[in-house]
Amino acid sequence: MLPPDSRAVLIQELRPPVGYTLDGAIATTFTLDLTAAVIPPLAFSSFAISSRLPDPVTALEAVRAAAAKVDIFCQGGNISIPNRAPDLLAFVEPMVHAVQRPAGHLFHPKVWFVRYVDDAGNESYRLLVLTRNLTNDHAWDIVVRLDSAHLSPRRLPENGDLHRLLESLPNRAVTPLPTARLRRIEELARAAQYVVWERPEGVAGLSLHYLDGKKRLDFTGRRHLVVSPFLNDAGLDTIVPRTQNLTVVSRAEELERLTPEQLERLDTYVIDAMAGIDLGDGTEDNSGEPPSSAAAPLSLISGLHAKMFVVEPEGRAQRARLLIGSANATDAAMTGNVEFLVEFEGPRRHFGIDSFIGEAGSFRALVEPYVATGGAEPSSDEDERRELEHRLRIVAEVQHTLTVQPSSAPAENPNGRFDLLLTTNRPYPLHDGWAAGVELLTQPGVARHPRKDEPLEDLFHKVETADISPFLSIRMTSPSGIQAGTVVLAILVGEPTDRLDLVLARQIDTPEKFLRFLYLILSLGNPHFLSYLSDGNGEGGSLGVRPGGPGVLELVLRALADKPDALDDLGRLVTRLSTTEEGRKLLPAGFEELWAEAERARRALARRRS
Repeated sequence: MLPPDSRAVLIQELRPPVGYTLDGAIATTFTLDLTAAVIPPLAFSSFAISSRLPDPVTALEAVRAAAAKVDIFCQGGNISIPNRAPDLLAFVEPMVHAVQRPAGHLFHPKVWFVRYVDDAGNESYRLLVLTRNLTNDHAWDIVVRLDSAHLSPRRLPENGDLHRLLESLPNRAVTPLPTARLRRIEELARAAQYVVWERPEGVAGLSLHYLDGKKRLDFTGRRHLVVSPFLNDAGLDTIVPRTQNLTVVSRAEELERLTPEQLERLDTYVIDAMAGIDLGDGTEDNSGEPPSSAAAPLSLISGLHAKMFVVEPEGRAQRARLLIGSANATDAAMTGNVEFLVEFEGPRRHFGIDSFIGEAGSFRALVEPYVATGGAEPSSDEDERRELEHRLRIVAEVQHTLTVQPSSAPAENPNGRFDLLLTTNRPYPLHDGWAAGVELLTQPGVARHPRKDEPLEDLFHKVETADISPFLSIRMTSPSGIQAGTVVLAILVGEPTDRLDLVLARQIDTPEKFLRFLYLILSLGNPHFLSYLSDGNGEGGSLGVRPGGPGVLELVLRALADKPDALDDLGRLVTRLSTTEEGRKLLPAGFEELWAEAERARRALARRRS
């Protein structure tokens, strides 16, 4: 069960096993917060040594290091617009892939499939099946973590649905993936078929379920528990026929929308507004369960987002079934959305309804009975809000292209800014009083406004190189004035080759930050070296290192011997800083001479190796 401190817990659940590093990761989510997308790279790196986010330079290098190995697929139109766009989002760009809607439905799974490797090439796998999106939401959620026990020499039928989900992802993307990413995803999807998963205590059977409108879950049983933040009459009828009673934990507003006839057969509960979850210190427990320190602080739960189904069979000797994943108790989830769930079978004392909601059940302290009247009508603007979300998803499937051009007024533009030509391959859905504005995520407040029946073609003028970004903020307004927005990824054509170098240089604005960056990229991921980069609370010391750590010369020599390519990024930054007096002030005393010798040594080594 995830405590509300989602950052600390997600970092823990994705952190590599001791001695291993990230080799590749695939994630799926319905909604995506771009700032939350920074958290997984922190987990995969050795920088995630506390529950607090590290300083911007450390975070930036963590994202840079992981970006080439992580792919996040989310429903197009459901990337939220951040309050501000930090520079490190430039390095998130290649990880994010918006997907098209399944016909008439939604892409809704919440999964992480990760492969780690050690120095000897041994592989370790992890599967997270979550009920939450990759956002900063603080609602009550559940996560299932499975680690690999070993690899089978043959394909395992129980992994078939996981393989099919992963394999389907590239074809769902709005924009085709680069060849290298496509091949890595295909290889990870193949590898998923051979993983033997460790089973949690008490689990006698384990199944994985990929729903895409073709497969139906079997809920046949004598007793049922449904935990779902969203539900409707048709969904409950799909799970359990009207002839049977069932227990439901949901949101009060969702229960009130059920018909009175449906409510007659339900025992209904909601989250207790005063319920709290023990946060502990958030640093040791990787189980997904809240820490158990008696003196730990409590945090109030801000709602329900968990999705869980418990089925008890007719025969007392038969095992109970527990299903956890992305699917709500709605007909859309059960018959058309893309969803993913994990199913456990085991004794009723572990997985029966009473073990969760009974008097001594693990969830009992979090919920309270709720008597619903039912029959509530939707609010007057609900249909319009639903239509607004629908149109944003249509817009997210439109191909946007940003073409970088020299500024139209070079004489007035001595700093080498660029014009960005924004075009779309088809019009936005803007009939009947709808309107939209499009901005660069890096330049809020400067909008371009598409017209109905016309593909968009407009310019953003005099954009600094470091502010060039394929991330676009799109805000749509309904005829009555309701507004919502999303982020889309444009195809970026003709981007300056030094764009990311300039983003990086903008962050390295003190000698201390330069030294910190040097340590980060030359540590080669060695946790011993990286331990010197934190004082224990996520903040660096005055030089970003501790006394007694490896020196700059030692790190440069190690990089020359073991991984000379690691010096490339540092070399570009040094070259850029060395071109101006202000930049040279950021380099430590004597560093230019040291770097010149290192470059000569690197060229000599390259000649020898060739």
